[in-house]
Amino acid sequence: MLWVIQLQRRFALTFWGALSILLLILMIPGAALCDEFRIIPSIALREAYNDNIYFSTSDRVQSWTTTITPGLELTDRTEKMDLGLSAIVGINRYTDEPSLNSIDQHYKGRLGYTFDPTVNMQAETGWSRTSSPDRDIATTGIVLGNIQRDKTYGNIAGNWAISPRLAAGAFYSYEQDLYDSPTVSNLEWNQANVGLYYDLGLATKARLIAGYAGYRFTSQDTNSFSGTVGVDYRYHELWTIVVDAGARYASTKYQVQELQFVPPFFLVPVKVDKTSEEWSGICTASIKYNGEKTISSLSFSYDLAPASGLSGAAQRTAFIFDIRHRLTYEFSGAFSTSYFLNYAAANQYGVNAINQETFTVVPSLRYEFTRDLYLDLGYNFSNTQYKLTSTSAYRDLAFVRLYAQHRLFE
Repeated sequence: MLWVIQLQRRFALTFWGALSILLLILMIPGAALCDEFRIIPSIALREAYNDNIYFSTSDRVQSWTTTITPGLELTDRTEKMDLGLSAIVGINRYTDEPSLNSIDQHYKGRLGYTFDPTVNMQAETGWSRTSSPDRDIATTGIVLGNIQRDKTYGNIAGNWAISPRLAAGAFYSYEQDLYDSPTVSNLEWNQANVGLYYDLGLATKARLIAGYAGYRFTSQDTNSFSGTVGVDYRYHELWTIVVDAGARYASTKYQVQELQFVPPFFLVPVKVDKTSEEWSGICTASIKYNGEKTISSLSFSYDLAPASGLSGAAQRTAFIFDIRHRLTYEFSGAFSTSYFLNYAAANQYGVNAINQETFTVVPSLRYEFTRDLYLDLGYNFSNTQYKLTSTSAYRDLAFVRLYAQHRLFE
């Protein structure tokens, strides 16, 4: 029972602290007069069997894991404003490896505001603490060790309708990844772009986007500039097709250690500054279907991206497919699969080479007792090929998850 007492102390400083802030907002005069004000407390319980909890290439360790995830969400929408706050805490317990027990935390806030029918803005910020090796596998394909990471992020975007057909937009985002290990490189990431959007008619929009991205790792920096052109096509309100293509120029500064001759006959290792310059293509495409019983999406992307945890940037190729089909009013099935290739030659985007290929498959079933209570049953298979060392790691995970929430002030 000692871990329960320790958990209560840590939990009181995180989740209940966020709960106090959200309840204070409820006490603001006039809050009850908003068009839509809602507080949603929730809790999820997941029991899973993982046959490779470290996602190791050898010495596979298995364990049952229990995860309790309380959460709280606040939304406040008016004619002009859209405010959202959320706090989620994941309490992870490993039956066979108690040293891995941890508490994941996720906090997020968003704000959208419409100044007039032609101008609006959206902003979002958040902070998270995670430690699971597969925390990024669904978004980047990269598998990390059981290393704690604190992520801070924020973004702001604005849109301006210049005319009935022409619009302009701007976007800026910031992210910082701090790892609790001297062997893993931290990351600071800045990204900005501006775009023009033109309505061609027949449910088709064209766009032109120019962007900048800067990746700051512990021992190297990458700055890049990009330009893309694309189209957004909507067919019968069910299908949406988006395609963008263009090019990116990247310059990376890093250091290498070289032996230099010092008279009369010494060779001394010294650090030498290096710069690499690379041109690469950009291509992103997606198809989405939103039907009465079926929702699905298929996306492809090829672009330079920061490989958080791998000390550099990489060319990332990604294929992602998701589909959910409602069999009855209560019963539905889902299937998702993804493929990622993160690649960088040595001295291309830094001194280190990167060559990792990851494939995942996740089938699942859901039964909805009510709109606020449902049960998930699923299986997750993931495989990562480390091509530089000719090794691989795979993981089988089966899980059952019960989720419940309650809508207040609705």
